[in-house]
Amino acid sequence: MQKRWIAAVLFIGLLFSGCGEKKSQSSTQKPGAEAPSPISPPAPLTPKIQSRFRIRDIEGRETSLEFSGNAARFSRISQPIVILNLFSPECSPCRGMLPALGTLQQKNRKDLFVIGILLGQTPDPKELQKFMQRYSTDFFLSLHPDNATLARYLQKELGLGETLPLPLTVLYKKGKYVMKIRGAVPYEMLQTLVDQLKDDPQKKE
Repeated sequence: MQKRWIAAVLFIGLLFSGCGEKKSQSSTQKPGAEAPSPISPPAPLTPKIQSRFRIRDIEGRETSLEFSGNAARFSRISQPIVILNLFSPECSPCRGMLPALGTLQQKNRKDLFVIGILLGQTPDPKELQKFMQRYSTDFFLSLHPDNATLARYLQKELGLGETLPLPLTVLYKKGKYVMKIRGAVPYEMLQTLVDQLKDDPQKKE
């Protein structure tokens, strides 16, 4: 019984001692002063992702593409429908699709502007001229150094994974993203898509 009484006294003493320590600590704080809050480290800066790209063809004609979400702005292009075709000269399906794009451009000049984005090593001018004649690339073919950066941007924004599928065809109408197509597409399918975009009232502003 005596041991229990001693233990109770010690416990009460410790309890009041702790409260007194807190009181003495708080009493040193000036009236009206607030306790200092911990300083948070600055948030890491998010790197700005390039979304504006220049393109230039073999004749030196230059324009720019600017993207924002599902919208795109194509400077110096008046046609409402724009097709981006990403390809490499070393890619056999890519080469096979080029004549279809050339024919598509010839037959739809009023409504369509085709842009070829050449990836990989750019051939020298003479070899490139031969390449374009052989595959009837009668459309805007970009050779600009921005091509690779543009391809990486589209790869990420379109959710294409770690490997960029080639050829890759991306369609826009009046600056709005319509669809993407992995792999080679025959002329007939491309023409059908263009006709649908020209005639679809829901896609006209």
